[in-house]
Amino acid sequence: MRALYIHADSMEFEAKDKTKVAEAIPDDLHSGKMDEVLVVFITVESDDEDKILQVATEASKDILATKERVGAERIMLYPYAHLSSDLAKPKASIEMLDMMKKMIEASGAEVSRAPFGWYKSFDIKCKGHPLSELSRDFKGKEEKTAPKGKDVYFVLKIDGKEVSIEDYKNGSDCMMSMIDKEALGKEAPSSGEPEYLRLCKKFGIQWESMSDVGHMNLAPPGAMMFDLISDYSTDIVNNSGISVYNVKGTNMFSLDEPAVKEHAELFGDRLYSINTGKKSFILRYAACHQQFAMIRGWNISYKQMPFGAFEVADSYRLEQSGETMLCFRTRRLNMPDFHVMCTTIPEAHEYFTLLDGKIYDEIENIGRDYDMLVNFSSRKAFEDNKEMVRKLCEEHGKDALIHIYPEGINYYWTVNIEYHMLDQMKRPREIGTVQIDIGNAKRFGITYADEKGERHYPIILHCAVIGSIERYMYALLDTAVQMEKTGVPGYLPTWIAPEQVRLMPMSEDYVSASKEMADGLRAKKIRVSVDDTDATVGKKVRKAKQDWCSYSAVIGENEMKSGKLKVYVRSENKDVDMTVEELVSKIKSETEGYPVRPMYLPANLSKRCEF
Repeated sequence: MRALYIHADSMEFEAKDKTKVAEAIPDDLHSGKMDEVLVVFITVESDDEDKILQVATEASKDILATKERVGAERIMLYPYAHLSSDLAKPKASIEMLDMMKKMIEASGAEVSRAPFGWYKSFDIKCKGHPLSELSRDFKGKEEKTAPKGKDVYFVLKIDGKEVSIEDYKNGSDCMMSMIDKEALGKEAPSSGEPEYLRLCKKFGIQWESMSDVGHMNLAPPGAMMFDLISDYSTDIVNNSGISVYNVKGTNMFSLDEPAVKEHAELFGDRLYSINTGKKSFILRYAACHQQFAMIRGWNISYKQMPFGAFEVADSYRLEQSGETMLCFRTRRLNMPDFHVMCTTIPEAHEYFTLLDGKIYDEIENIGRDYDMLVNFSSRKAFEDNKEMVRKLCEEHGKDALIHIYPEGINYYWTVNIEYHMLDQMKRPREIGTVQIDIGNAKRFGITYADEKGERHYPIILHCAVIGSIERYMYALLDTAVQMEKTGVPGYLPTWIAPEQVRLMPMSEDYVSASKEMADGLRAKKIRVSVDDTDATVGKKVRKAKQDWCSYSAVIGENEMKSGKLKVYVRSENKDVDMTVEELVSKIKSETEGYPVRPMYLPANLSKRCEF
């Protein structure tokens, strides 16, 4: 079915003479007039005859959406045989028009239609704004295939054996919790407020009460951690051994773009949508839309493959208000989204394995471990990728929980690994992820030329090596909480600690010397503060510990004369004698290979506001 939309100040028609296919109409419908109207000129085509319901449904929804977008008050359906030469039979055309009128009426909108098969005169006054004239070609969406069967779960052993979840015993705590949660639908019982929230408060990480549910704000310590993690995620990708294009893009995409609309439908009611009055947009779920929209315009040869595109992308997911959780589940998140374009499935497997290794390396760097939930879009997808996943299990010395989705749904991906760690609440939490995508290259029109110049669709890997910025922050805070359970102070890795060094002058007499020492440390790109307040030394020491400074030292006469500092090392929970040079060397060894940023707070505590 083809249609032409005209947003009009007014539309008036009069039926003059019958054609040989004219429908019978009562006298009072021989003419009609509507003001502030969306006029829809409609040609029903022969291809529409066997899918009248689908086409009528698709067209009616679009007409109603367009009415709202342009601000029309009512709708007129006007049969018009001149938009196509391939016309449907009159009976089918009339049935389509009647069905559309009923569907639109059912929505509460005011609608009329002109008679079919009559010669008519009409007078229309088009408004003339950019959206006042629009054309449409409706094909009728195919009904979605209903899933066949149920979700299937089992454990894949290192040796390739498949074990039912009922028969699987003695897995890790994380694995057994994943089985309970994912396969059996049993959540771990609540045991009070998660302890990491205390650290969120300490570092100024909180919900923004003046925004939508699930949006955070970050005071300077939290903001510094966020930015350093973002820098680090970028460094990981750019040092991965894969050629990388670092890009920046927008977060808003028009649903008028077929690729965007089709991709958006995959995420359903989890998408944020915006209606400007003229167009409908969705906020990106991840960086896919932007990167794919850019890459489809690139001239790509097999010689450049594989390559990746990367952006730390602000992304939006309409999580339910009861599901939101500081740092872990937010409605606005920042995803270090890495997409790798591969030529073949074997090449995709090779780089999938490489990224899997990076994901494990990064969680082990903070002293944690993962268990794998491996999702497959079908049993065939499992069989095609089973050996790759088995080798990953062997590499990590771990079994994997397998989830096979019901058959009959045409997913754009084949295999997706979620990497889970067990948090302080004894719940598995997904952090990193990697996925094989076989559908979006075609959807967005991304191709590359092979040796013969023939065009092909690449296979795309989706990967977040450290998860979202927020989830990696969650992993760090949860790790610190679990350290405290062992009887030692929790601490953050030195590279991400908001304050690496705190100098505490014993009295006013040593403030100047402390600031001079701090200047020397700062010149070596170390984040250092000076407690130049009039608090007692005991209170200064307690505050440095409360602020989780990695290193802190009191500066007095002995330190000035000897050149030796008695430094409290938080990660060791003890005082260590060292020179300034030794302190610098220790910090440099702990931060080597990590990003560096200056402190986000005034260096002198006397200048700081409470927050």
